[in-house]
Amino acid sequence: MTRPVPSKSAKVSGKAPPPAARRARAAKAPAKPPVTRKPPATRAVLKQDPELRDWTDTGAPDYEPEPSAPAATGYVDHWKALPEDETVIFARPQGFPAVERPAVEREPSRPASRAARPPRRAPMIVQGLWPALLAGALVGASVFGLLPLAGAVLGVQVFLVLGALALLDAPAAGGGFLVATLAVLAADAVIIFGDGSTAGLAGVAGAGFVASLAHQLARRNRSRVTESLADTLVVLVVAVSAACLLALHRLEGGEPLLQISLAAAGAVLLAGRLGDWILPRPGLAVGSTRGWPGLLLGLGGGVAAATVIADLAGEPPLQAAVLLGLVVASTVATADLAVDLGAAELRSGWRDARRVAALRPTALLLPFAVLGPVALLAARLLLT
Repeated sequence: MTRPVPSKSAKVSGKAPPPAARRARAAKAPAKPPVTRKPPATRAVLKQDPELRDWTDTGAPDYEPEPSAPAATGYVDHWKALPEDETVIFARPQGFPAVERPAVEREPSRPASRAARPPRRAPMIVQGLWPALLAGALVGASVFGLLPLAGAVLGVQVFLVLGALALLDAPAAGGGFLVATLAVLAADAVIIFGDGSTAGLAGVAGAGFVASLAHQLARRNRSRVTESLADTLVVLVVAVSAACLLALHRLEGGEPLLQISLAAAGAVLLAGRLGDWILPRPGLAVGSTRGWPGLLLGLGGGVAAATVIADLAGEPPLQAAVLLGLVVASTVATADLAVDLGAAELRSGWRDARRVAALRPTALLLPFAVLGPVALLAARLLLT
């Protein structure tokens, strides 16, 4: 049998023509259906994707996906989203390749240490007892004389500086504490050795400002300079203002007024906490633990305490005592509310642990420091 001679096309392609049997089977096989466009409904769905709009209108032939990666293409008869861990794969109708889309970025989760709940505070009764005890200690020190009162006021000032700097989370708090403490010592010395005159307190505050600038210039790592300077000056001014309690004691006829003011301050904080413990709502502001009943009860308690102390001491007149008690009660309640609102941003956890620990001494001492200049001014108006 002679072998068939290959044709020119076979020589070019390098393959022999199929045998007669294969040609016969190929002729009997049904023809493949012609490639047609997708139905109008499917094309309308595909046209919703702007990336496929031009490609769909070209009428390109069907694309056969690679059988080795069926999961990457995911062909179905209609559109649907297949969620994955990192990406979302949009599956196309049969015959069209899949397109990978980047997943929507998720917001980073908060650290586990930054809890969403506020920190735990002492019970309301305890929060009211400590200011009452401090007011009693200051009144007792004023009875024994100027030097015992100066020692008690100095303790209030130093611990207030420590607590306020920690509560504010002031940068370079060590240098700020040194500057504020020196200013406090200078302010107390000016009052004690200056016959009760407060004219030198402005000079002390100015010298403290210069010392704060020098402290910032001496820092090696000068980061957050503005914040550090502002925190130091705020704490310095508040601590220096407590020296006005000494000036009120040295004022002629001012000792009973000082005792009335201190007693009214303690009564305001104690009665206010009792009111908040009994009826904490409605609240004074969002995030505050103080309520309107406690505020009204505190103001009334301050005025009542001032009236009782004035009646026992025999001076000043009843009307003047009522006015002094109302002024003192308003000042102390405002300072207490300011600390409470500032503490609303604190959260339990190690990030705010230092600030939470400093909240208690600051809330205890700040109302008495702010009380100094207000009580001194009110006493001078009543004595003139």
